[in-house]
Amino acid sequence: MRQWFSRLPIHRKLVAMALVVTAAALVLATTGLILLDLWRYRETALGDTAALAEVIAENTAAAVTFNDSAAAAGSLSTVRVRPTVQRACLYLPDGGLFAGFERSSVFVCPPTRPTDVPWQVIAGSAPIRRNDRILGLVYVERDLTEINSRIALTGLTGLGMLLIAGAFAFVLAHRLNRSVSAPIIQLATAARAIQPDADKLILPDVDAGQDEVGDLVRSFTEMLRRVHEANARLVESNERLRRQEAEREGLLAREREVSRLKDEFLAAVSHELRTPLNAILGWVQILTTTTVDEKTTANALARIARNAKVQARVIDDLIDVSRIVTGKVHLTFESIDLRDVVKGGVDDIRPTAQAKGIELTIDVPSEPCVVRGDRIRLQQVVWNLLSNAITFTPPAGSVVLNLSIAGDVLELNVRDTGVGISEAFLPHVFDRFRQADGSITREHGGLGLGLAIVKELTELHGGAVAVASAGADQGASFLVRLPRIVASLLPSTTDGRRGQSEPLPRLPGVRVLAVDDNPDALEVLSTLLVSAGAQVRVAASGAEALREWSRESADVLICDLAMPQVNGFDVLRGVRQLDAANGNVTAAIALTAHASADYQSKARDAGFDGHLSKPYDVAELIRSILAALERCKRSPCV
Repeated sequence: MRQWFSRLPIHRKLVAMALVVTAAALVLATTGLILLDLWRYRETALGDTAALAEVIAENTAAAVTFNDSAAAAGSLSTVRVRPTVQRACLYLPDGGLFAGFERSSVFVCPPTRPTDVPWQVIAGSAPIRRNDRILGLVYVERDLTEINSRIALTGLTGLGMLLIAGAFAFVLAHRLNRSVSAPIIQLATAARAIQPDADKLILPDVDAGQDEVGDLVRSFTEMLRRVHEANARLVESNERLRRQEAEREGLLAREREVSRLKDEFLAAVSHELRTPLNAILGWVQILTTTTVDEKTTANALARIARNAKVQARVIDDLIDVSRIVTGKVHLTFESIDLRDVVKGGVDDIRPTAQAKGIELTIDVPSEPCVVRGDRIRLQQVVWNLLSNAITFTPPAGSVVLNLSIAGDVLELNVRDTGVGISEAFLPHVFDRFRQADGSITREHGGLGLGLAIVKELTELHGGAVAVASAGADQGASFLVRLPRIVASLLPSTTDGRRGQSEPLPRLPGVRVLAVDDNPDALEVLSTLLVSAGAQVRVAASGAEALREWSRESADVLICDLAMPQVNGFDVLRGVRQLDAANGNVTAAIALTAHASADYQSKARDAGFDGHLSKPYDVAELIRSILAALERCKRSPCV
């Protein structure tokens, strides 16, 4: 049926649609009329049957009162005049049959009142009352034979209207469809006649009205015009696609370069971590498996310490870059004299320069050079610049650090006589993970992170950094510019390198409970604290720490954070609860390998009075313990 309809011309489709719609409307209307007539007939029949039952109930009340079943049957037989009534029955209150009328033997009154009435009959009932007392019930039942003739009559009438309306609709649709189909047929004919022509477009001339068909014709001609314009722009689009393809190839090349840099960086990380580790393990094996003299032992310990610091520096650089990338660098701003920062960085790097035979020259002004910044991070900038210069300067070379005042800006210039920077690599000097030579045959080590960290930290302080080099073997110059503030904002004491020359602090008589699940780390911590004069007890797990504390408290809790089952936070909560019960006040230091700012914040929020990252400085650890004890004296630790 669908295929037949799809093959019809459009004007015949319109006629067929008109006939189908007309027929459907008339069928629905006729069906509705039949259903309405049936409903009204049934409602009328129900009302009539109920009224008939009430009339019989009034006429049979006396017969029931005097128990005259014959009189009651006579009253019931009056329904004989109504052919549709099949039976009328009178039942007593106990449900028994008292009298009845049956039109035929098929419709016999049952001994008890019927409860289920078939759908093809209509039943009505009425109670027999006398002096507000129910004497019985009249039940009347009629059939619906009249409904068949009514359905037939209505159906024939509807069929006649359908034929008449169908003929009228066919004639009318045949005449009216031309106004719809003719423009569409013309449009299709004109469209088939259009020939592809890149230079000239011949649009079809179709006469159409202002209705939807006219809109279709006008839209089609507009579409042809737009297609012609689109074809005219196709060459330009293809040219743009070729340019984009070239750009895509460039992006792919850059992605391959990034992938190569990542591979080189991972190789460099492995090299920079394994090299000092190899030296550490090698000297440890020598010390533990052979008998060496005191001089060799001292030399081995010095080399182990130096390589451990190198490895710690690599890890710190990785952590700093991670913080910078995620925007979690924590800066503590204060007014500081940049000359002290320079002095601290130079003192840290001078032994390296001397060991390599490099002349290190420092030139700073006599007047204060005050900036607003983080002392440790700015010293890291100075150290990274000097370390980079010394690394890439051959022995007997020179490195010059010059600090000068240029109006409201401080300029820190680090120049060296090293290998220099090629013109091709100069724009990438401050890129993360980028090194001029990333091959395994490179002469200089490192991860390529130091200068990237310098750039990020300088910009976080509101400054800028630049680099200049005349080329290979011509040295390099790095210039850091930082905003200067007036000297009156400088604190009275500006030496930020506290404890540089001070003796190691002492902890005489301080009771410490040290907790760490790593036995080696726990033994080192215990040995250091005992050497400082503290009384130390140790616990190898959080649960053991709580048992030790319940047995005997201490003045200071030094606890690792990451431990299985009962971590450091759980230990601190348990200690605080035991302290509250015993009225004690305890200082707590978090000592952990988790060095992120998030863990520091979590430790502070949990109630730790200090947070130190592994590997830690012994003097800093002892000072943190003393500071925590002093704070607890001033205000109880909670």
